[in-house]
Amino acid sequence: MASVLAKADAESFVRELASSSTVIAPLMKGGQVRFDAYSPADELVLDYETTTMPPKGLFLPHGACLMEYGGRKKPTVPVEADKFTVFMNHVDAEALSILDEAYSGRFKDNPYLGRRASSTVVAVSSAREMLNGFSHVLDLRYKRGFDLMMLDGGDYYELKPATVKGRRLMKSRLIGKGKAVKPETEWTAGKLDLKRIGAFLDLGPEQGLWKEIAKECFACGVCAYVCPVCHCFDVEDRSVLGGRGCRQRCWDSCMLADFAQVAGGVNFRGKRHERIHNWYHHKFARAVTERSRPDCVGCGRCITYCPAKIRIYDRIKECEMQG
Repeated sequence: MASVLAKADAESFVRELASSSTVIAPLMKGGQVRFDAYSPADELVLDYETTTMPPKGLFLPHGACLMEYGGRKKPTVPVEADKFTVFMNHVDAEALSILDEAYSGRFKDNPYLGRRASSTVVAVSSAREMLNGFSHVLDLRYKRGFDLMMLDGGDYYELKPATVKGRRLMKSRLIGKGKAVKPETEWTAGKLDLKRIGAFLDLGPEQGLWKEIAKECFACGVCAYVCPVCHCFDVEDRSVLGGRGCRQRCWDSCMLADFAQVAGGVNFRGKRHERIHNWYHHKFARAVTERSRPDCVGCGRCITYCPAKIRIYDRIKECEMQG
């Protein structure tokens, strides 16, 4: 028999965890679902359709201080060790597993890894696709990025711990025994041909598709900011009088005009179509070569919040057809 949690007890489970530690969860606030610290007065939305901002901000906060300095004092690195538990759907948890790979490779990112070590991630599976989502056409793994998976079984969740931290959450009195959830075959049914997509993307930015998209795209970077996987950043020194200051990490986007600009004013991707191609190439060609999967989980936020109404999934299909 599997360990199960009745859906009617799901909020009680969250409330129980929040009584002893910080819990971040998808909450309905101001007519929108967003990730925030949970309290019993909040409206919990575990089965959210989408959120504007992904949970990556919990681990890569915009404007995070990397180092403080001032006067004759030795520069200090802020210590962030507050532990928290965060609930997110299985698609956002998959995105987190991609960030884990990106930041724990040859060059380890200690601020990110420190926040990950302080977190316990609960992934909640959902039978419905996210708004404008296309995760069902990607060969996603759903095996990493979380400590505990809550599989949707209709009126209950089957709980499957993946780590020691996940097993600790299983001590709740609300958890009982029941029937295991039948696996979703759709989760492993990859449908996009990434080899064909990559072959077309490798042809470079001068293909007509990228110039066509450039006529519509504002190159505003919104697609990157709302993406749960995009992780480009810039580092800025913010100083005040007296020589004190903070070195901050700020979100950035390869869609922005000055992203590839270097000393002397040289810009390696000065034209908009070159930057657009680079964004797609990184996600669906270079990432596949480096980590055997795209830097995309098909959450659909890039489509939902694109001010130019570009249907990015349709453009990916065009790459596939021309590859």
